[in-house]
Amino acid sequence: MIAQFAFNNADNVVSIRDPHNPTEKTKELMEISKHNNDKVIEYKKEDGGLSYFYKGGSLAFYSKKIIEIDGEKKVTELLTDFWSHISWAGIAKEGGVKLKNGKKPEKLIKQIINLATEKNDIVLDYHAGSGTTCAVAHKMTRQYIGIEQLDYEENNPESRLQNVINGDQTGISESENWKGGGDFVFCELMKYNEQFIEDIKKAKDVKMLLKAWKEIKENAFFNYNVDLKAFEENIKEFEKLVISKQKDILISLLNKNQLYVNLSDIEDREFKVGKEDQELNNKFYKN
Repeated sequence: MIAQFAFNNADNVVSIRDPHNPTEKTKELMEISKHNNDKVIEYKKEDGGLSYFYKGGSLAFYSKKIIEIDGEKKVTELLTDFWSHISWAGIAKEGGVKLKNGKKPEKLIKQIINLATEKNDIVLDYHAGSGTTCAVAHKMTRQYIGIEQLDYEENNPESRLQNVINGDQTGISESENWKGGGDFVFCELMKYNEQFIEDIKKAKDVKMLLKAWKEIKENAFFNYNVDLKAFEENIKEFEKLVISKQKDILISLLNKNQLYVNLSDIEDREFKVGKEDQELNNKFYKN
């Protein structure tokens, strides 16, 4: 086949092209080559590379279209703003975590990281999900920061990264010759109102809910317009409601801007933040 012949002889297969945005020097040499049809004009560029001109055009070698991808030589085309060449099939088990409709192929993330970073650069993913970006960055010898608020249980980013360290062989592992190793630091935001919300959701009956309420009313941050005295005066009416409605009401009272302990409050004794955690936060945020 012609295509296979061209691939096997890429250094000797050329086409005559009109260069995109040619320099004045290139235009000059192309014009000269028009009048020297039996001669190939060679030009050494400032970066040391060579250009060749023939019959008024620039010679484009087929070998320039061939690069090694994942250990295999392939003919490439310039990327457009629509990427359809990476398959999403078979990624369900990548990284040893299962997050339906929430995972991206490791090959896709690798392509993005390759375009924008070098080794040891820092990659930030502030919607980490199942940890695909962090896993790929780890395998590609990048530093990384991943942030995630939702709890995916066994499919959390830290689970995936532990699999990577243990030698996960899915995704881009083969192309990166990944064998495992490395480490990462995992931290959780210190819960405040978020913990009270979790306690409310876990309550199985009114008795458990009222027990949680006792702790909440003494320690939680409430919305500015909440009248706790009025709520307590109507507690009997509250107890008559179905438990799902009771939970919704209690959660609605809590200030959602105070779900976690703020950095400015870590030295406040009320929040009982240990010295080690204070030091870590000061290093991370302030230094």
